[in-house]
Amino acid sequence: MYSTVVTCAHRTCIAALALWTLTPPVLAAVSAGQDAAPSSPLTLVTAGARTPLPTTMVAGREMIAIEDLAAHFPLAIRGETVADSVRVSYRDRAILLTPDQPLVSVDGRLVSLPAPVIRAGRRLLVPVEFIDRAFGLLYEEPIDLRKPSRLLIVGALRVPRVTVRYEPLADDTLRVLVDIAPATGHAIVQEPKRLLMHLEADALDVTLPPPPPQNLLESVRVLDADTIELVTGSRFASYRSSMLASTPASSRVLVELLSTAPAVSSAAAPSPRPAAADPPPFFSAPRPLISTVVIDPGHGGSESGARGASGAATEKDLTLAVARQLKHAIEARYGIRVLQTRDDDRHVGLDERAAYANNAKADLFISLHANASPRPGVRGAEVFYLELDRYGDEARRRARLDGTTLPAFGSAGREIELVPWDLAQAQHVDRSAVLARMVEEQLGSRVEVSRRGVQQGPLRVLQGVNMPAVLIEMGYLTNREQEAALASGAYQAALVQAITDAVETFRDYLGGGKAPATGRGAAAPAAPGWIARR
Repeated sequence: MYSTVVTCAHRTCIAALALWTLTPPVLAAVSAGQDAAPSSPLTLVTAGARTPLPTTMVAGREMIAIEDLAAHFPLAIRGETVADSVRVSYRDRAILLTPDQPLVSVDGRLVSLPAPVIRAGRRLLVPVEFIDRAFGLLYEEPIDLRKPSRLLIVGALRVPRVTVRYEPLADDTLRVLVDIAPATGHAIVQEPKRLLMHLEADALDVTLPPPPPQNLLESVRVLDADTIELVTGSRFASYRSSMLASTPASSRVLVELLSTAPAVSSAAAPSPRPAAADPPPFFSAPRPLISTVVIDPGHGGSESGARGASGAATEKDLTLAVARQLKHAIEARYGIRVLQTRDDDRHVGLDERAAYANNAKADLFISLHANASPRPGVRGAEVFYLELDRYGDEARRRARLDGTTLPAFGSAGREIELVPWDLAQAQHVDRSAVLARMVEEQLGSRVEVSRRGVQQGPLRVLQGVNMPAVLIEMGYLTNREQEAALASGAYQAALVQAITDAVETFRDYLGGGKAPATGRGAAAPAAPGWIARR
């Protein structure tokens, strides 16, 4: 019978526990008449820490010592005089355990265990399921025991289950399928000799089988708490990624590893091509239709922009939050470069934003904003492109005549365009209108959209942008319901998915696809009083 009270603080047991003479698990099990052997430890995952918890296999059942739990949780262990039972107390609540019984009492409620409690010398062994079935009823934080992956997760942590599968294809391509449950934001970054898949998680519950024999992928491993590393092989040349399916419960990401020119055996080697068919060595490969996107989170620094009806949300914070998610989504889905005009809370001038996109040779410019109105009932997302009424057809003609184009060596035929600053958008306004209708159509299938349809306005931030460009008003902060929605993860995810799909649709259009006729509504002038300085 226990006659000593042992109290332990979080993570560190006080000296009384350390002074106990603990019988080793194997000898203890022998004394208890059981077959026993050490097993691989569980990993206790808490905020910022991963700690091993020793376990023991007894007669084919995985057990853990109450004393080992007390080393990490504030438990008090005391022997009782009735039926040689033991009381395990957590604050003002208690669990009563009786050796050789598969039942425990949790504050008077009986809870069954898959195996009896075992007294092994001075240690008390319980099935590992005791942790979540019994102790989890008392503890104030969630406890998630994942035996297959050897994880004990304590606290409201994001630990998605990640499963990786491989599908080699006949054209020397390797498909890597990554299933994530629940769906978790991610981004893929290419570095020399590896790809890094970053997930928005505190830890990962990963199943990583070794890749099949091939020369595109050498190995896959968990690099740190939230990153999976894909070490590329000798024939790896590039990759592309896409989202095959996504629901709140799960998502499936496809990463295709592409090779250099396929290896050909000597018996089947084709005859060499005539030298004249090869392009000159100083020209690079054709440039992709969209290789760089610039996202512009509106306002920042001393310019807060619109403020929510409750005063809690500000335009500058919301646009930055959505921009970061949109950047990760586009990078992960298409593997292209995505830049932001700002990635922190700082002021960036309107002309600086346009200059940043032009200097980056971007193919798309997407400016994010949140709207405001003196009428609190006004609501709905809106999409704008540049209004050219003060220039009209003359502006487009001048942009074509004044623009000097020069072929640029080593830039895949990209032209250097010298266009007056205030006319830069004039030559792209037709494509900007197409992009605006595509964005509005995708938004309309996911969030509430204004009845005015696609609109035009004299928008300073778009005026000097030398590429197709749109401005998206994500909703009205002055409407209390929309303010709450804009601050929610679900609404932001819907915005990101809609804009990402619109980018894909616009890319298809550039490749010869059909443009939408009018979208949800014909282009309309900006609403009266709308501030053109955006």
